[in-house]
Amino acid sequence: MKKRYIQIKALLVATLLFGSACEDYLDVNKDPNLPTIVPAHSRLVGAITTTNGASMWRGAREIAAVTQYASTANVATGTNRNAEQWRFTASYFFWQNAYVFTMPNCVDLIVLGEQEGNPHFVGAGKTLLALNYGMLTDQYGAIVVDDYYTGKSQINLTPTFNSQEEVYQRIQRLLDEAIEAFNNPNNKTPLNFSGGDIMYQGDVDKWKRFAWSLKARYLNHLHKKGNLYDPQAIITAAQNGFNADGMDAEFAYLTGGQQTDENPWYSWGGFTNADRKQDRYFTWTQFFIDLLQNFPVTETDYQDPRISRIMTPAADGQYRGLRPGLGLAGGQGGSGNFTSENDYGPFKNSGFYTRATSPFPFITYSEVKLIEAEARLRSNDPGGALAAYEEGVKANMRKLGVSAGEINAYWAAQLADGLVAHFNNLTQGLSHIMRQKYITQTLNPETWVDMRRMDYSQAIYGPTLQRPANLNTVVFDANNPNQWIQAMVYETNEQNRNGANIGDNSERYRLLTPLWWNTP
Repeated sequence: MKKRYIQIKALLVATLLFGSACEDYLDVNKDPNLPTIVPAHSRLVGAITTTNGASMWRGAREIAAVTQYASTANVATGTNRNAEQWRFTASYFFWQNAYVFTMPNCVDLIVLGEQEGNPHFVGAGKTLLALNYGMLTDQYGAIVVDDYYTGKSQINLTPTFNSQEEVYQRIQRLLDEAIEAFNNPNNKTPLNFSGGDIMYQGDVDKWKRFAWSLKARYLNHLHKKGNLYDPQAIITAAQNGFNADGMDAEFAYLTGGQQTDENPWYSWGGFTNADRKQDRYFTWTQFFIDLLQNFPVTETDYQDPRISRIMTPAADGQYRGLRPGLGLAGGQGGSGNFTSENDYGPFKNSGFYTRATSPFPFITYSEVKLIEAEARLRSNDPGGALAAYEEGVKANMRKLGVSAGEINAYWAAQLADGLVAHFNNLTQGLSHIMRQKYITQTLNPETWVDMRRMDYSQAIYGPTLQRPANLNTVVFDANNPNQWIQAMVYETNEQNRNGANIGDNSERYRLLTPLWWNTP
């Protein structure tokens, strides 16, 4: 990782200081051992790493509370409570991280690939850029695309914004162009020429399937948009996407390195306090535990075998979580019966997603199959939906190391609970699919997209999905249980520098206004 970050630092310096405004007269006494242009094969590692560490992680950190994966111990003071109780302001820094630290690497990778005659690097850059645009627009709505840095000009400090509908068109265009680039046989330098393809080690077919998988994801978000929603296009994209275990697009953390080598849910994201109660996230929520201990639709008790792979039980061997917004002093449900640290298993280092070397997935084979399941269900193909659903669930279980016997027992129990009949009903089938997406996408910001698309429905997610306690009533109506958080506030520096293009950036407007894909 040290090598990765040295390269990234060099990339940022090159991007921000050595733009196209440099003239020939600056090239006097040029040191041939210190090139000002870094080749594409040396830029790929930076594009992958910053997409993960600067963009996705920063976009996911507070969303873990919004989507009720995890809860803090202290809610009376400190900043840890803010996300949990929906107290968002313009100091949320995903925007800056993506636009300044991540996407210049993606853009430069595209430009260099084109200049060098290396279309596979162009494809990788466009795939990662599309992912970044997708993560940004799904949290903010309108974002900067057309007026962004081009790799041949300096960054515009007062850019205009594209509507979310336009952004979604650009995402699909980028992914189509990426797939075309990956299909181009006239590539001079292999993707892993200098060891920079830390995700797929130069496997172009996996990169292409990564792009197809993202196409399926972003097409699938449009089910409320009338004729723009095309289930068959989603199914086709999913079938061209990941089609087996071991294809997931994810960032692998390293063993025995620096703190920045470790998964941020384990280390440097506010989880390093000696006092566990001061950690950003103290334990998992009771809502998540309920999903792992009850079947959809019937709410039949059944302990998902993944629970022991994802989280550690309390000292008494029981899985117990906090209600969001209550903190440790409030106990499991405000009763005060469980107010000791030992009454709850830890969040940090508790299982598959929060260990030092846990991978951080961009998109997985399991997600692709569950996307396909939703598209088939909406196109009146319950049998095909159930088959895709089964593979999506079992793929995630295999990924987490669940034994074949446990998988078979879990599936048999679901069948006995009426699973097949449930898939003949849209809401009930969606309840199965969305709960499984919630479990299989643990801590991924994509979960927030799903919850908003499903209108935070208890018919989908179950009766224990409730708004947090100690809610931010400056913005949200305490007496309206159907009023949920919808988007994020644009960052302070963008607001101060470019306010004319942002428009109304008040918390009341931004947090309450649904995004384009979430309106009919």
